[in-house]
Amino acid sequence: MDRFLDKGQHDILMNDVKTDYSKSDGIKLIGAGLPRTGTLSLKTALTQLYSGRCYHMLDVFTGDQEDVYVWVKAVRGEMKPQDWKEYFGKKNYATGVDFPFSLFYKDIMAAYPDAKVVLSTRDPKTWHGSVFNSIYQIKVLVKRHPTVPLLLGLFDRRNPSVLNMQEVMGNTVPHGCEVSFTEAIEGGPKVAEKFFNDWEAEVRRTVPSENLLVASAKEGWAPLCNFLGLPVPENDYPRVNDTASIQKMIRNIWLINGFVFYVVPASIAVGTYLFRAELAPVVQTVVKTVLGCKDMAMERLFKFNTV
Repeated sequence: MDRFLDKGQHDILMNDVKTDYSKSDGIKLIGAGLPRTGTLSLKTALTQLYSGRCYHMLDVFTGDQEDVYVWVKAVRGEMKPQDWKEYFGKKNYATGVDFPFSLFYKDIMAAYPDAKVVLSTRDPKTWHGSVFNSIYQIKVLVKRHPTVPLLLGLFDRRNPSVLNMQEVMGNTVPHGCEVSFTEAIEGGPKVAEKFFNDWEAEVRRTVPSENLLVASAKEGWAPLCNFLGLPVPENDYPRVNDTASIQKMIRNIWLINGFVFYVVPASIAVGTYLFRAELAPVVQTVVKTVLGCKDMAMERLFKFNTV
């Protein structure tokens, strides 16, 4: 999946790879916000504040088999507190936001009871449109073009795949909600708005108020740094245009899929037709060779059976 990422997304991940972070002693902050609530901007901000890696869906796209399988196990209820500690410890993460991380904020809280929790938020009425016009379009693309999973499989050999993981998680109904993430988006703006509000209400019920910050990206550094007891950086709060990056990634997948599964086969078919006269002798030679090999094999088999 990393081959299809926008340059901005790729640069964020490459910064993680190139930076030599000190060894993390565990997850210090848990992002419990839904996707499309400024999570990529928050990831960038937390990476700077903690000088450590922050988990995000992009990390799954560029990760290894474990970065997929661990979340499939989590959906099945197979991840225990020690499993989370071993996983994030081995990967050296200090914080985490966005799905799949935030979908399991309760389980991760059980593994890291001292971690603070940030509920990234936005206007519930605009959330459906933001999701539908960005990350949900991957699902739309797969539905319209059955060859897309084949294309992604050519570049990402993991099994289960990221698409498998997203399908399983998207059909999971979170605690406190009446529908799944996928059903919320497919149900339209009203259903999505209720899902959003139910999700946030459940987070507020679950996390002790003294350990919870509810904030939007528009508020900048101040509420986040005050909550964490950290100095406010001199630079502006990160403003990552996630929508444009995701749309560009989806367009890249669509273009490459069209080229590999439509343009190339059509070109071969047209070329074969136009040069059929020149290709005929070659085809005849190949056919004779194959048939000759078949006859030889049958002859040897016959001799072997008569011995």
